[in-house]
Amino acid sequence: MRPDLIIKNRKLNHIIGVIGIILSIVVIFLALKNVSWVYRLVAVCAIIYCLIDIEQKLEEDHAITKIDRNIIVVIGSFYIGFSIICAFINIDLLLRLAGITGSGYLGFKSYQLVREGILNKKLKLADSLVATFLGIFPAILLIIYAFIAFWIILLALTLLYNLIHLIVRIKIERGSTNRQF
Repeated sequence: MRPDLIIKNRKLNHIIGVIGIILSIVVIFLALKNVSWVYRLVAVCAIIYCLIDIEQKLEEDHAITKIDRNIIVVIGSFYIGFSIICAFINIDLLLRLAGITGSGYLGFKSYQLVREGILNKKLKLADSLVATFLGIFPAILLIIYAFIAFWIILLALTLLYNLIHLIVRIKIERGSTNRQF
């Protein structure tokens, strides 16, 4: 990793840590007052985490330029803003947005697992976007036609991803290669 990204990530991790402490205090306060606000805050935080993680991973692998990064940040900011508005107005829509984000994130992480874990190559922007949209479009269709089935399928795919990730990680760490995943 480049030294400037390490310093940037240290600063970002410090900022995220402070925000995490503040959010933890807010969650405890809200949990004592009303449990539904905890669900809303967790959904918004999950959306923020997924979008930030995708952007950081693409930046670490030099898959995006500054213009691409700015476009991703602007789109992500609108999505996060819309999610925060939905947290106050419509919890059902917020949960659907969180599910769609989770599906896209699962598609991206699956691509990352194959590309970095198995093939030992860096990420590419176009392939990352295709993998993300391959996670998003079926999720949208399932939400429209079978909302309950969507959550069951998303949970099953997440468990499958975790199992494959564990197998690939064990194979890489115990194999003849000296790399870590």
